Amino acid sequence: MIITERKQLAEVLEMLEGYHAIFVIGCGICAATWHTGGEPEVQALVSELRAAGKQSTGWSVTQEACCDTRLTRRVLNQSATALKVSDAIVVMACGAGVQAVASLTDLPVYPALNTIGLSQLQSLSLAFERCRACGDCILAETGGICPVARCPKALRNGPCGGYKDGKCEVDRTQDCAWVLIYERLHQLGQEKRFAVIREPKDWSRMRSPRVVDKRAARVTSA
Repeated sequence: MIITERKQLAEVLEMLEGYHAIFVIGCGICAATWHTGGEPEVQALVSELRAAGKQSTGWSVTQEACCDTRLTRRVLNQSATALKVSDAIVVMACGAGVQAVASLTDLPVYPALNTIGLSQLQSLSLAFERCRACGDCILAETGGICPVARCPKALRNGPCGGYKDGKCEVDRTQDCAWVLIYERLHQLGQEKRFAVIREPKDWSRMRSPRVVDKRAARVTSA
């Protein structure tokens, strides 16, 4: 199980500044179970966005996990008509789900949730780490590619001086996360985001172990 929490609406609207027509995607497994991205929550966000002056081009909730690119590709294909008139996609899923959507579309993709914790998957033979559950999602700034998870140094600004030919100095078989981020931002016409100097990460937001109490709406150290 992947535990998520809703971002404040003001933060979502800040991400969507300059975009008018919005498509919303939810996750039918973890986020739906945790009541942060199932059908009721997606419909609620659509209503909030409309009230804020945004146009809703449609919404969908994956029947299974949004982080499964096979299933998410199917949702995007089924929603192709609506996506053609959309300016951006908002995803109510974990960071892995957001990145799954971002990897399948040329539209800018933004997270409506923060990822708090990850469970252990036992039914897959292969998986790629795409989210460190840091509790402070910055995928809106990095083109839907997480530098905390995909850079061995978890650099908030990059690339470092050790990358070569687009590959990471820690493992030359791996793509440099920040090269991937630049290429994605260039594709989206958002290169100016790459030049933003970000403050060092506050790792206290990733303290562990944590207690997530939905009833009390708080996350605390155990």
